[in-house]
Amino acid sequence: MNRKILFIPAICFILLSACQKPVGPKNYLHLAHIRTLDTLEQGIDPRIEAMDFSKYDLLLLGGDLTEESSEEEKTLQYLDGIFDLGAPTTLWALGNHDNAQNALVSKYTERPITYTANHDGITFVVLYTQEEQDWICTISGEQLEMLQSVTDTISESSHLIVMTHKLVWIMDNPEMVQHQGNSRYDWSCNYRIHRNNWNTDILPRLREVQERGVQVICLAGDVGNNVRTFEEHTSDGIVYLASGIPVEEKFKAESRMLEFKHWPGEDSLTWVFVPVL
Repeated sequence: MNRKILFIPAICFILLSACQKPVGPKNYLHLAHIRTLDTLEQGIDPRIEAMDFSKYDLLLLGGDLTEESSEEEKTLQYLDGIFDLGAPTTLWALGNHDNAQNALVSKYTERPITYTANHDGITFVVLYTQEEQDWICTISGEQLEMLQSVTDTISESSHLIVMTHKLVWIMDNPEMVQHQGNSRYDWSCNYRIHRNNWNTDILPRLREVQERGVQVICLAGDVGNNVRTFEEHTSDGIVYLASGIPVEEKFKAESRMLEFKHWPGEDSLTWVFVPVL
C-alpha cells in the first residue's frame, strides 16, 4: 500500500480542522426604556446611541425607545440608523411611547407589530400590550390566536421567549404579590397594569409548554424609573425578566441592560444584568 497516498488526506483533514472557527456562544442584548426626557428632540440615551452592536447576534428591544418613537417619520429613520429595525435580528415589542403610528412602525420593521421569530432553536413571540385605553393590556384577537398556535405546536425549540413591553404577568400572580400595588395607579415599580387576561388565557398555555420541556421566559421592558432590573422564577419553572434604563439623570449610574449568552448545540441560555457605561 502506498503510505504517501494515505498521508496526504490526513494532512488535508488536519489543515481543514485548524481553519474551522470554534463555535462560540450567540450573544443577545435586551434594551428598553432608553428614551430621554427631551420632547422636542427625539433621541435615545447617548450611551446607548454610542454603542457598537456588532458583537450581538440579536437585539431585543423592549419598548419606549424615545418619547414619541413613531409620531414623526424622521424619528423612525433615526432609530433605524441605530438598530436596523427591518433586520430579522432586531425584535421590537412596542411600548406606550412607541405607538403613535403603528403602520409607520411596520413600514420600517417590515413586520406586523406582533409576530413570531425563530433564532438558533429559540422561538420568540413578540406581543403588543398597548390598547387605546393605556393601562388595559389584554392579549386578544389575532395575537392571542398567534400565541395559541405557537404553544400548541412548539416542540423542537429549547426555549420560548415571550416579549412584551408591559409586565402584564405580574397582575394577580400570587407568587408576585410583593410587586403588586395597593390601588389602581399606586404600583411600587411603576408597572401600572390593572386589567389584563394573562393569567386566564395565556399562563395556562405557557405552563403546558414548560411541562413539555421547553423553557419559558417572559421578557418585558417597562422598568427603569423605580427599579432597574427584574427577575423572578416561579414554582412552575417559568422565568420572568425585565430591564430598563432610568430617564432621570440622577439615576443614570444605576442603569442596567440585559445580556444573554446562548449555546445552541447545548440548548443552554444564560443571562446577566450589566451596567451601561
